[in-house]
Amino acid sequence: MNETIPATGRVLARQDHPGGYTLLRVTAKLETDPRPGHALRIDGQTWPVLQSVPEQGWVDCLQRDVPPPASGAEVSASGPLGEPFDLDAATPRALLLADRDGIAPIVFLARVLRARQPRVKPFALFDLTPPLPFRPLPSRIMIPGLPAGVIAALPLLEDWGIPGRIACPTADQPGCFEGTAAELARGWLEISRGVADVTVFACGSVELLDAARDLADGYKLARQMRAAASRAERTA
Repeated sequence: MNETIPATGRVLARQDHPGGYTLLRVTAKLETDPRPGHALRIDGQTWPVLQSVPEQGWVDCLQRDVPPPASGAEVSASGPLGEPFDLDAATPRALLLADRDGIAPIVFLARVLRARQPRVKPFALFDLTPPLPFRPLPSRIMIPGLPAGVIAALPLLEDWGIPGRIACPTADQPGCFEGTAAELARGWLEISRGVADVTVFACGSVELLDAARDLADGYKLARQMRAAASRAERTA
């Protein structure tokens, strides 16, 4: 006999994006408000949280390569899951690194850090491969020390006034850095004066986390690493 899982939430909106990404806006009764690094379990699959607006009762989640529920569907939703970033350990500047599986936690973290008091200045770098889930925008926020022409940024971060750039290691994309996010970060740290107030936050694959760890340790910077949900965890 098949067990019926009771519905605990509803999909308010769904947007499908290139690269197999889906953005879900869901309302659900959660154990506590999600924080950066958290995920929800929706119909048995892990969905990293992109942003949470508890006063309005909804959460945005972004995931790729999983079968998403339809807009308006009732779903089984629980959480938050996982280990969130320790925001109390943040220093005045934050270097954020993510690859294609770490977009949601790092974007969420950037927004929350920017709103903290005392204020933290985040700088977000993303390792992405085409097709990108969004159309990059030329950034209006100038960052000293970056190579000329590296101006591609995430639209959402631009809207929030948070500096960020995109690295495309495997393809030539207009405005993107031709290399890894860690390589771009190293160049920025090299020309920055007094980097002791920088904490490195990273979320993504083992390769990205290893590069972020080496980067932080090489400059003797505080670091926080979070692995992205693996394919096994997504459907556990």
